[in-house]
Amino acid sequence: MKLWSCCVVLAAAACGGDKVSAPLSCDTYTGGLLTGNSGQLPGTYTLRSVCSGMKPDQAGASGTVMLTEVNFTASITNQGTTTTYSGTYGTTAPDGITVHLMSPVPTDLVGTYRLRNDSLAVSGTVVGQRLSLVGTRQ
Repeated sequence: MKLWSCCVVLAAAACGGDKVSAPLSCDTYTGGLLTGNSGQLPGTYTLRSVCSGMKPDQAGASGTVMLTEVNFTASITNQGTTTTYSGTYGTTAPDGITVHLMSPVPTDLVGTYRLRNDSLAVSGTVVGQRLSLVGTRQ
């Protein structure tokens, strides 16, 4: 009986038991330009994943990210409401990105990015809140 009780206690401890975990921050993507891309950063990407603040990702969110040589526009629709993040951007080696937003508020999105196999992932902070976007090149 002691062995069985010990196993139950160890299993509960290993799986977290009834302990409440803290919320998880949105994912962070790093790496910059990696292999398997049909081009550089500029392009239009269909969003596959959107996280704002904390996980989980926003279920049902959709939209696009459009990058030119200097302009960044992300239009995200969630629960019937569209938010557009737009401004100019610049990158720094190896994977830094800063977007000087004019919309929805004039501020900077400062973070990192990864472009691999034509899948763009951008993560950063906007007005103290985490934001992660993942999209596939159209």
